Amino acid sequence: MSLFKHSYHRDDAFVAGGQPTVTYVQREDQQVERTLARAIATPNQVVSLSGTTKTGKTVLCRRVLGEREFIWVDGGQHDTAEKVWAHVSSELRLPNEITETSGKQTGATLSGAIPLVATASGSLLGTESLSERRQINSMTAALSAMVQDKIVLVIDDFHYLEPEARREVMRNIKGAVFNGLKVVLLSVTHRAFDAIEAESELTGRFVTIKLPPWSLTDLRAIATRGFDALNVFCPAALIDRLCKEAQENPFLMQKFCWEICFDCGIERTALLESHKIPTAYNPEPMFERLAEDAGLPIYRKLAAGPQSRKVRTKRPLNNGQEADIYEAVLLALAETGPKAAVSYEELRTALSGLLIDMMPQKHEITSALKHLSTISRKIGAESAIDWDEGMREINVADPYLRFYLRWKLRHTRTNGH
Repeated sequence: MSLFKHSYHRDDAFVAGGQPTVTYVQREDQQVERTLARAIATPNQVVSLSGTTKTGKTVLCRRVLGEREFIWVDGGQHDTAEKVWAHVSSELRLPNEITETSGKQTGATLSGAIPLVATASGSLLGTESLSERRQINSMTAALSAMVQDKIVLVIDDFHYLEPEARREVMRNIKGAVFNGLKVVLLSVTHRAFDAIEAESELTGRFVTIKLPPWSLTDLRAIATRGFDALNVFCPAALIDRLCKEAQENPFLMQKFCWEICFDCGIERTALLESHKIPTAYNPEPMFERLAEDAGLPIYRKLAAGPQSRKVRTKRPLNNGQEADIYEAVLLALAETGPKAAVSYEELRTALSGLLIDMMPQKHEITSALKHLSTISRKIGAESAIDWDEGMREINVADPYLRFYLRWKLRHTRTNGH
């Protein structure tokens, strides 16, 4: 007779990119749930939840909101405030009362008896274009509905919105927040203050919560809970290796464990005798595969640099190979760990250790970083490389790119091919 009350599929135990249950780690010592719950409960303030990419912001937010009603907006899918409010209105099933047209209206109604739109102050809009009034109508109706029904507005990847769209959205919600609207903005750590920068009048109504890094103990809990649920014996040394390679990232840890189960033919909970992962199991082929599948496409586009008619100067590396300025910068980032945030001085020190000659000048390095940031935005991978000139810091928030830099490039350099 089985000692297990439930039989789980590996997809239920290890969930990369979804909402885990079996392997959800509350991190009670960090009080992350309580901190977010308190911030959301506090009236008349905007909550900014930040953390590096795929470190559990979405999972945590959905967990804390629980059964509470909310509207979820993906900032990466909307490039204007109008599209944000159109999405919210659609989610709320609000009628689209005004058809889109570029015409003007000066009277109280159109021939079809479409009324003028009232502004927040109660005045009527008499000479606006209908497309402008359509935006204001969907926005005011949506905000009123959310305030009245106590629906939380969540904007994921808020930093992906264009600067003008961010400013407009924050101006739009300012009055609604005063009237009780709950707003949660999710963003990468180094962009946590984009909202307050977009609308300075929100100062005093803005609280920032930064997710703490995942410790080795937290990551180990994912593995042990999932393997226990599947009745799998996994060598402790292998779990330790996974934790060290996971870049403080629960997403990668979930992915590692799922891949091992697949490699070993483990699909469901063993009901009679434990599954066993061989002591000799070598995770390196799995690391290489994941690094190449997820990180290589981004790396190649970054390493290619911007289009140029000139042949770029190749600089000699200390392993006998050569690299242009873009490849050298990426290799230097890899040598930092790579860390999610690397200071300019750390990068320069790493470059000095890599190059045996032709060390680039300061302006060459900063120019390369600016181009890498631009390329990241153009390919829709803003979390890849983001150069903050004011802070003199390079942010590498994408865990797959960091994993590729850590595993594939450092592995290649170490083995000399």
